[in-house]
Amino acid sequence: MEEVMSYVMEKLKEALLMLENFGGQVLLMMLNFVGQLLLKLLNFAGQGLLSLKNFGCQVLLSLLDFCTQILLTLKNFVGQGLLSLKNFGCQVLLSLLNFCTQILLTLKNFVGQVPLALKNFGWQALVTLEKFGGRVLLTLKNFGWQTLLTLEKYGGRMLLTLKNFGRQVLVTVRNFGWQVVLTLKNYGGQVTSWLDEVFPPGTRVEKIKYWFHLALPFLIVALVLIFFIYCCYYHGDFLVNVMNHLKTVCCELFKIMKHLFTCCWRSKEPIFKMMKAPGRNIIIPRFDFEANPKLYFINLRAYPGDMLV
Repeated sequence: MEEVMSYVMEKLKEALLMLENFGGQVLLMMLNFVGQLLLKLLNFAGQGLLSLKNFGCQVLLSLLDFCTQILLTLKNFVGQGLLSLKNFGCQVLLSLLNFCTQILLTLKNFVGQVPLALKNFGWQALVTLEKFGGRVLLTLKNFGWQTLLTLEKYGGRMLLTLKNFGRQVLVTVRNFGWQVVLTLKNYGGQVTSWLDEVFPPGTRVEKIKYWFHLALPFLIVALVLIFFIYCCYYHGDFLVNVMNHLKTVCCELFKIMKHLFTCCWRSKEPIFKMMKAPGRNIIIPRFDFEANPKLYFINLRAYPGDMLV
């Protein structure tokens, strides 16, 4: 019996060593695979960030040029408006100065030549008013035309600036889209070539089945761990109940293993302690009687003539 047990223990040790070597190789291959995937993802993220950086710089430069053109246009418009107002004010002041000079001259000659002065004053006042009105109308007309021309130029520049800005944005978006498409295409080609190297088309199905059968125990363990974490996070009471049930099952298995060990290694001795049944002429296990004496006496009262002393 000892030789059989030693032979079984040696076989179990060999099986454990084989399982340990196999699990280490599988874990090493899985770690290499995950590392390659992470490197490819990091390269793809770096290319995407570089493309976004270039796109942002182009948009900022376009906005800066647009704001500069708007400020220059507003500056020119304000300068032209101020110049027009200055010219209009100067013309009005000159007209008033001439009008006042003529009035003073008329008043000077008024004492000596009242009738003639009045006549001349009336005609001069009419002529002066006519001239002043004509100049005012001409000044207003010139000011209106200058304002319209300035607004037209400003509107044309604004439209041209907006058109150039829209073209620059469209070109930038198109370049960014082509860069993203080329990056995805290159990444897809790399992934396809890598898959062709790892899983050749001729033996792809067999290799996938082989690796799936190898990885199935680890997948099951991973699913169990995920379920365990989910229960810990969302259902704390459920996990406590499961642990209690597992504890009960483990205790029962321990008792069964203990009984089997006692049966195999102590076959000459009784498995349980025995005792004489109270009120009956039989031998019963002490464990059953001590576990529930009340039930035993209820059965004894129900069947009083069963194996009496």
